[in-house]
Amino acid sequence: MPKPKLTLVSMSGLRVGHEELLQRGLKLPGLARRASALSQLPPLGLLTIAGLVPETWDIELVLDDGATDEREVAERILLGTSSPVQPAVVAFSALTPSADRAARISEFVRRHNVTTVIGGLHATAAPEHCRPHFDVVVQGDGESTFAKLLADVTEGRLARSYQADGSFSLADSPLPRWDLLGEHSPPRYTIQSMRGCPWACSFCAASRMLGPARVKPDERFEAEMGAISSQKSRPWIELADDNTFASGRDHGPMLESLRRHGARWFTESDWRIANQPQLLSHIAESGCRQILIGLESNVFRYPGMGAKNADWQRMLEAVDAIQEAGIVVNGCLIVGADGETPESIERLGDFLEEAPMGEIQLTLQTPFPGTSLYASLLRSQRLLPGDFSRYTLFDVVYQPDQMTAEQLQSEFNELVGRVFRPEAQARRDTIQKRIRSSRRTLGNQA
Repeated sequence: MPKPKLTLVSMSGLRVGHEELLQRGLKLPGLARRASALSQLPPLGLLTIAGLVPETWDIELVLDDGATDEREVAERILLGTSSPVQPAVVAFSALTPSADRAARISEFVRRHNVTTVIGGLHATAAPEHCRPHFDVVVQGDGESTFAKLLADVTEGRLARSYQADGSFSLADSPLPRWDLLGEHSPPRYTIQSMRGCPWACSFCAASRMLGPARVKPDERFEAEMGAISSQKSRPWIELADDNTFASGRDHGPMLESLRRHGARWFTESDWRIANQPQLLSHIAESGCRQILIGLESNVFRYPGMGAKNADWQRMLEAVDAIQEAGIVVNGCLIVGADGETPESIERLGDFLEEAPMGEIQLTLQTPFPGTSLYASLLRSQRLLPGDFSRYTLFDVVYQPDQMTAEQLQSEFNELVGRVFRPEAQARRDTIQKRIRSSRRTLGNQA
């Protein structure tokens, strides 16, 4: 008798609702480069969950690019890519902007007597939105619940909901099933060194939705690095962390592991690492090429930012210190917070013409489900009608307090075109080259 089949579906792909914005900015070199890097990232959550699946199941992975016809994706799920056996269970992982697409694909798959499951941040934050379209909704850490879910499928007692309690220890993390990606290694690998964040910024759901902030023990991190290095020498790594250096752990062993394996890597942190020159030096020596630093908004300080809250000038001084250590700063900026006006957006554009950061990330304020920002805008009836496919970080989904929604979208589109035009990106590329050169000089002096 053949094994039952589990198909894991990753809903990936960059999503933008406004064609005007695509034409203006998202096809420009600077943005296209980052979009390409994101599209190369493997689905770490699903690959990790796959590491817990008993050998009594066959597993297949399907990657949805967000552009292929939905019926075609559903048929690929049902027909299989490596095994012609129809799956018994199809498990989706979807973020908010892809949740409605996942729901439509699930509805098609369910007509063929296949059980569908959804998990991840959106399912955790908005389970009632998911329940009509999936047989099972998993909330919280999937590692705590997925093995029981499969056992319940086998024994014919499947529940409609499974909810983790946030107690899962990253010491028990299985090795991700990189083999499910096929014969070709991905251009970039991902590792999670820390889940969650000690802060509770009002625009961020990840800091609280999956339970308290937890760090992965050094020996587990090293095991994952070893598994990746066995597949690819000198790998590109993105740490799938919300704020890698926010914990009080000793980061030395993790950084030494990255250095020893010859990794080149990217992560997210906050400006306060500039206060620790020895740590900053160790980060650079370990192969870090770029750190995304949340500068957030220049017109509004979001609640919940804790000790990372600082004035604009202090954060810019930190940017200089980080880049002087040989690490490119990707300055992450949110447009559209309360207090934003056409004039403030123009001033931001003026600033970015001369800003010191080697890279820029611009997004619109987006009130994702599960955040206090979402709850606040919902209470004040400022959320605009429409489904979650618009929650892309590039589309206005709420009523601004100083402009119309159409005006904010237009001003943001103009800003994107200005900031990512070829001449502006060329200036940032020059900054990056200078930082790389100084890193080599610092390395030769060490």
